[in-house]
Amino acid sequence: MTHWLSHPARVFTLKSSATFNFSWLSYVVRVSTRKSSATQNGLDLLQKAGVNVLWRDNNSDSKGVADRVPFENFRSAELNPVCDDECRDIGMLDGLQGYIDAKSGDILIVLHQMGSHGPAYHRRYPAEFEKFTPACHSNELANCTQDEIINAYDNTILYTDYFLSEVIALLKANSPKYETAMFYVSDHGESLGESGIYLHGMPYSFAPEAQTHVPVIAWISPSSDIDYAQSLALRDQANSHDVVFDTLLDVFEVTTELLPAAEVKLVVLEDEEDENDHNVAR
Repeated sequence: MTHWLSHPARVFTLKSSATFNFSWLSYVVRVSTRKSSATQNGLDLLQKAGVNVLWRDNNSDSKGVADRVPFENFRSAELNPVCDDECRDIGMLDGLQGYIDAKSGDILIVLHQMGSHGPAYHRRYPAEFEKFTPACHSNELANCTQDEIINAYDNTILYTDYFLSEVIALLKANSPKYETAMFYVSDHGESLGESGIYLHGMPYSFAPEAQTHVPVIAWISPSSDIDYAQSLALRDQANSHDVVFDTLLDVFEVTTELLPAAEVKLVVLEDEEDENDHNVAR
């Protein structure tokens, strides 16, 4: 069995990130300064600063986060060339090289996966990725054993592993022309029958950690001005989704009058030759 992310160099996982355990809120926190999709968010600020922003979606939608940036819906075969039982996350990479080639300046691409959303875990991956068996093939989790549910979920993780490796391959192909990097974080975790609890969305105050903490996976190109060694040293610090907002602004060297959303950093940038050479967004 292939674990694709075990092969590329410069991939690392940061300590689990605390989430809000509700999809709509987590989407916004990842890129916003306030917990409301009606506010100006990080994508808006980056676009105002001249960054080319593109949101490709193979899930429900952006919950308002991408209302003011270019948005493409990949849940339909109209755009997504890889559809069978449902449209696949890998299809979101189709045509991205052409998009990159046509742009000048900085680029941020958001790929919103279907990922591992339950309860129909068996529908989240193509048949050839069913390596963990027997897997649950029902939307009614009560019809399956816990082992079958976990196997189906693990197959979704295997498919995401493959998907992220293909994202990295695309970024590698664009280095060193661009200072490329990938950040991956889920909006929430998932309960798979531990203590009789399934799925997610329980009130945060008593939700299990499986729902409220998720890892952050990063890949940093050698061409990036993100300091890989210093960033790797941060991997064990506690963090939250709030850090993603600050990270986006830092990586694109966008300054604002806003205070940092988080008390910690996700990555460290190399020393700039000209510390005043920043984009400004207000």
